[in-house]
Amino acid sequence: MGAWSTEIKGNDTTLDVYSNFFDKYNKGGNQVWVSKEIKVEFADYFSDSDDRNNSLFGLALAQWETKSLEPEILKEVKEIIDSGADLELWKELGADDKTIKERKKELQNFLKLILTEKPKAKRRVRSKFEFKTNELVRISTTDGTKEFRVNEEFTNGEYIHTSGIIEWNSGGGAGIVYFNGEGKKISAKWLDNNNLEITHEPNLTFVKKEYESFFSGDEVKIEYKIE
Repeated sequence: MGAWSTEIKGNDTTLDVYSNFFDKYNKGGNQVWVSKEIKVEFADYFSDSDDRNNSLFGLALAQWETKSLEPEILKEVKEIIDSGADLELWKELGADDKTIKERKKELQNFLKLILTEKPKAKRRVRSKFEFKTNELVRISTTDGTKEFRVNEEFTNGEYIHTSGIIEWNSGGGAGIVYFNGEGKKISAKWLDNNNLEITHEPNLTFVKKEYESFFSGDEVKIEYKIE
């Protein structure tokens, strides 16, 4: 097992079950539905002789914290701890006497915890929504009336797409290009105040590719070149 941690959440199996439970719970999932989903999603864990105990501990803890501890889950966990089955498994896996003693104490405290009803269910935690951009191009016309920008866009660190937008200083704006692919090469230059040239790498697949844009009678023509 490598480095030993006797804590209930001190192993990957328990953490996987526990964390996935709360991922679904925090997104609004009903506790009963979440538990059913976890049992299906981690069916291999619950049926594996090495992972079963830790899987049940992770689910029992999550259910207890959300005031949804199933009597059957509590019964199984209690039997595992009272019978010493988990300690026997640890011995088979090579734990020394000191580690077994620490694990036994941790299990007893865990059982004492979940046998006492939690006063209030753990509150749902809303997922943070973080939007960021990575600027690739920003150029203005010589007369200063408009600007063309190209940004890679990210939500919570995950790449979404790359967008190119013309904005008029008088208040208008329009999306000109959209494509997928982080790190793709693209550049641009204004040929004059009403003609924009966009240069991009070969084989770039555009979701949107406009050749002209208008705002308040002001027209912009757009040309594309492959570098």
